[in-house]
Amino acid sequence: MNHYIGIDLGGTNVRIAKVDDDGRIVQDVIADACAKQGPEAIEKNILDLLAQFDLKDVLSIGLAIPGPVDGERNVITQATNIPGCENYPFADNIQKITGIPVFLDNDANAAGLAEALLGSGKGYNIVYFITHSTGIGGGLIIDGKIVSGHKGYAGEIANVIVDPDAKQYPIYKHLNRGGVETVASGTAIGLMGKELIGEEADSARKVFVLASEGNKTAKAIIDKMSKNLATCLSAISAIVAPDCFVIGGGCSNSSVLYFDALKEYFKSMAHEGMRDIPILKATLSEPGVLGAAMIGKSHLG
Repeated sequence: MNHYIGIDLGGTNVRIAKVDDDGRIVQDVIADACAKQGPEAIEKNILDLLAQFDLKDVLSIGLAIPGPVDGERNVITQATNIPGCENYPFADNIQKITGIPVFLDNDANAAGLAEALLGSGKGYNIVYFITHSTGIGGGLIIDGKIVSGHKGYAGEIANVIVDPDAKQYPIYKHLNRGGVETVASGTAIGLMGKELIGEEADSARKVFVLASEGNKTAKAIIDKMSKNLATCLSAISAIVAPDCFVIGGGCSNSSVLYFDALKEYFKSMAHEGMRDIPILKATLSEPGVLGAAMIGKSHLG
């Protein structure tokens, strides 16, 4: 059986796994990412970890990165969580040393690819994946391939304006006023909770807990978030018309508190021909490293 290496590089940890054709992890390791030590240290760390693997039957290596990637040049273009790594030739360097083709992509794209090939989106031709967590990211998967777009930004929805009159919370300066990440992300939920309820609601997790206990203000925050996120999905549906939406990330762990409202708001906004697009919860427990492995497999065809 063929195998593929997936490297899920984050700002804190790096996880590397050897994965078979069926998406089964046969070997893995997790370690400190060395993210603050610079690209050379990160690369050496990855190569040291790869030395623990038998690479003889590995066809490709996929590297999932927290930031946009230029697929044509196979480099990171923006790396907030791994500073100093922009345009660093990770792929070329690792490929030269291992002799195995190496491909990079954004971590949200990788997670979306895993869900499209192995998870909730399996069997659908066009899958739009959304990671609903601290921030909001997206990935467009068509026929098992990531659509990267101009400079790797295809599918990234954080800046899509859904409420132009919304209060501008201090999340990221580069985001538009009313961009979906500023009004519907876990960070935004926590900021709204702290303002409207107090310190006991200063995180998305706390707001979800309060909502589950019947707190009216917390429930109103979750309802407003659901409407804003549905507005974004409605816009996506008009342009992409995906066969399904798959939503993952930390906020989706509380899907029971907002998916019903999200679906109803979406149906009220979307074109009548799009209202039956299913909105599915991501199901994979390891989408990052599995998706990283699938990056290489998808490139090889």
